Amino acid sequence: MDSSAGNLAFGDYVIDRADERLIGPSGPIRLGNKAWRVLVSLIEQDGRLLTKDALFETVWDGTIVTESSLTSAIKELRRALGDESRTPRYIESVYGRGYRFIAPVSPAGEAPASPAVALAAPAPAARVGKREHQPPLIVVSAFRDEAVRATHPWYAAQLREEILSGLSRFREVQLVADDRPEAEAAQGRSAERGYQLVATLLPDGDGLRLIARTRRLGDGLVLWAETLSLADTGAAGSVEKIVRRIAGAVLPAVDEDLLAGLPRESDDLYDRYLIAKRRSWTAASFNEAKQAATALEAIIAERPGFGLAYAPLVRLYNTDFGYTAFGASGAAERDRALELAKTGLDADRTNVHACTVLGFCHLWHHQAGQARVCFERALAQNPYYPVRLSECATGLMFMGAFDEARELIFRAVELNPVPDDWFHEDLGRLLLFEGDFEGGLRALGSIARCSIWAELYRTLCEIGLGLDSAAANLAAWRKRVDEGWHAAAAPTDAQVAAWIRHHNPLPAADADRVFAPAIA
Repeated sequence: MDSSAGNLAFGDYVIDRADERLIGPSGPIRLGNKAWRVLVSLIEQDGRLLTKDALFETVWDGTIVTESSLTSAIKELRRALGDESRTPRYIESVYGRGYRFIAPVSPAGEAPASPAVALAAPAPAARVGKREHQPPLIVVSAFRDEAVRATHPWYAAQLREEILSGLSRFREVQLVADDRPEAEAAQGRSAERGYQLVATLLPDGDGLRLIARTRRLGDGLVLWAETLSLADTGAAGSVEKIVRRIAGAVLPAVDEDLLAGLPRESDDLYDRYLIAKRRSWTAASFNEAKQAATALEAIIAERPGFGLAYAPLVRLYNTDFGYTAFGASGAAERDRALELAKTGLDADRTNVHACTVLGFCHLWHHQAGQARVCFERALAQNPYYPVRLSECATGLMFMGAFDEARELIFRAVELNPVPDDWFHEDLGRLLLFEGDFEGGLRALGSIARCSIWAELYRTLCEIGLGLDSAAANLAAWRKRVDEGWHAAAAPTDAQVAAWIRHHNPLPAADADRVFAPAIA
């Protein structure tokens, strides 16, 4: 909304831009300069999230102030508007990130509803409806602790705050802390693209156990549930383990549900992003992968600040369009990937995926030092996301940091204790690089569907062990490469050798040792 000209109306209130006044039912309302600028900045977002960093940059003009300055301005606005943080009608807090103005706003004289209607609508769904163009919402309601409140009166609230802190690191979701019980917190939100994390604390011998669930707001379908033990309720390690497990499980469950329930086409920006992201991962042909890339490029051109769209596009350009056309990622694609990765990180400095894809771009441009900075930054920003931990492990592995990579691989599987093909490929690759051919073959043999690289790694382990099957399997792998090559003519041995080295950017000595049987 262009709110730079004319008066604006919401509920019973009018914003007089020319005179910088907020006018309520009883006349002008006194607001401090900072509170006024915060209000205008929020309204200008058309219902989208405005981060704390953006508010500090615009309202305080980049001046270094404490977060309490922003909190005080928000409190002043809520008092002026008669708004409640627990049941907001105007300003909604997004935990750990910023704020959103949720009431309909229109030019004065064209209000979408009469003041009486606006003030009489208590249900969030009636005010907000589906959050178009926005990531999914996760509502974290008050944890149930009736059974343990007498002996542990503050434990539920403390544990919930720790979990909220962990979840706030995920930029793929919007987090709302609703202090009401779970049924009240979910009421009226069925129309939103959202989920709810609920938990119950129960006695368990001398300690406690936590039953946690993630469910859809719309129909209550449970996506994930787990019972976790706090054997020693005074041990910080026990709490940290639970925080890591819940934070690491919630987003994959939400992400999987979102992708599974997508329509084929949509006008909603976030749905379009998810559809293109899904296609980028599931493309069975080069044309399908190119269509996904085109869709992501269109989203970025339309909304350059939509940071999430950059990472899957960078991945396509760096990986032969999801390995649908081997050798298709040439210098032009790699340069475009690096440009996009930098722009994506600039669009959202807190997006961990933006850090990891930029790290791989630096690796593939032979800039190992810059790559390490990216991976270390990603680990510092979000140590709870198993997919990102695995990405960092792979990056460090390619830099020869095998011990660090091993630690991250097993931290990732601790967060997601059901090993998938990616885990077995990561572990098998690491063991091959370390020279443990037997362990590598065992790990790679657990993969249900081998990627082009897992098939090569497995064959190299067989060669290292001197198995009779190795020669035939290497020939079969090369045949697969020839058939999937991006050009009409089959690649030369030199082209295949360069391709292997490019996508496995080990230090030269390690690359010679590991891949010599395939590139000799």
